[in-house]
Amino acid sequence: MKWIKEHKKVCIIIAIVVVVVIAIIIGVVSGGKKQMDSNEETATVEKRTLMESVSATGTFVAADEEKITSDTTGVEVLAVNVEVGDRVSAGDVIAVLDSADLQDNLADAKESLADTNEQTQRTKDSAKRNLEQAGKTRDEDLADVDTNIQDAYDEWQSAENNYNESVAAYNEAVAMANSIMDKTSTAYTNANSQVNTLKRQMDTDRRTADSRKSSYDRLVSQREDTIKRINDTYQDQVDTYNNTMDSTEDSGKTQQERIDDLQEQIDGTVVKATASGLVTAVNVEVGDTYNGSVIAVIDNVDSFDITTEIDEYDINSIAVGQEVVIKTNATGDEELSGTVKKVSPIATGSSSGDLSGSLGGLDLGSIMGGSGSSSFSTGSSNDDVTFTVTIALNTQSDKLRIGMTAKLNIVLQKNADVLSVPYNAVQTDDEGTSYYVQKVTGTNEDGTYKTKKIKVDKGIESDYYTEIINSGLEEGDQVIVPAAEKQNSLEDMINQSSSMGGV
Repeated sequence: MKWIKEHKKVCIIIAIVVVVVIAIIIGVVSGGKKQMDSNEETATVEKRTLMESVSATGTFVAADEEKITSDTTGVEVLAVNVEVGDRVSAGDVIAVLDSADLQDNLADAKESLADTNEQTQRTKDSAKRNLEQAGKTRDEDLADVDTNIQDAYDEWQSAENNYNESVAAYNEAVAMANSIMDKTSTAYTNANSQVNTLKRQMDTDRRTADSRKSSYDRLVSQREDTIKRINDTYQDQVDTYNNTMDSTEDSGKTQQERIDDLQEQIDGTVVKATASGLVTAVNVEVGDTYNGSVIAVIDNVDSFDITTEIDEYDINSIAVGQEVVIKTNATGDEELSGTVKKVSPIATGSSSGDLSGSLGGLDLGSIMGGSGSSSFSTGSSNDDVTFTVTIALNTQSDKLRIGMTAKLNIVLQKNADVLSVPYNAVQTDDEGTSYYVQKVTGTNEDGTYKTKKIKVDKGIESDYYTEIINSGLEEGDQVIVPAAEKQNSLEDMINQSSSMGGV
């Protein structure tokens, strides 16, 4: 049964070939007599909704699937709390991994970080004290600048006063010495000695006053530079403080990252469901060493998708957004609605193999086109490949289950309320370049129909009917269904069979 499902087309061909063989045998036994139906069949032109579609068989899968993993690896699985078939809610514990070594490593990392933080704080406190002291020194030095200038000025003025006093004393001594007439007297000698002494004092006071003035002038001229130097010295300390703060800002960062990583790994040892749903796979057991693989799979069974394989001949007709009519054994005659959700751009693989040769002396290759071979196959081949198409189920039902089979009709085109006739009623002219139907216009005396050829254009075709456009036909008209066209060709039968859902 499985082989039959996987080789649907082959089974159809074999069945048709058997029918043809039997027909040939019957024809031979009956002496090759032709059965002619003297009465031509007619059909009524009617308005119908026609649908052109690609039929396929698919499988129900969960629309949303969560693969449960953990970032914590290299540890032992201590507990597995679910089994396949269990229903879980988001947050439920799926499995527990061993965290003992991680906890020890976390404790060591925290202790190391605490030591680093303590040392860092001491460095920051020292830098802060140095900055505060530098601020005080700056304020004192700035205050001293003008004080020192004022002191220098006062010292300069005091020296000038001393000098002026020395000048006055010197002048007085000179006047006294000059007032002594006897230049040889002891009094003159003493007076002249006093003059010399005062002269030396006056010169000394002059030099002192000049020196004090120079000091004052120097302090005045250097005032701005002194202020700048004091402020620069303080700024150097500010920079040192800022550099210390910057250098210690990342202190312990690596250790903190290590702690965070260990904590995440510890948190990861309690593996929880990330969504609610049905557990469809459990891939670990107690005692396993977890290596990062999928621990469990949770499917959302409240919403389904359908996956199907479409062969390379039809895949270019399939596009995202197309309507899909769905039927299942579980839902009976109820038609479900779906939409093409995804079309894989990559081929899945081979879907069939070679079926060339003959059956019961019947050349299948010649039947299918005279080439001696068939594109239908039973063995392995790379010539007939399929593409995966995913269909979103729009109509939900509590009767559906994962893995159920769906019969699909992917709607390529649907025209409502259009004129249609049986497709056998549409014929081609002798050149095969245009289509026409034979409209019944009356009845002859011998009982045959009077007809008129009506040129038509074909619209879409369903399994049995063809849309008629750009014609003079009206609803209710009768058209001939030629007797010679009532039996489909083998190729038509194959095409019909391949487009019928559930075959």
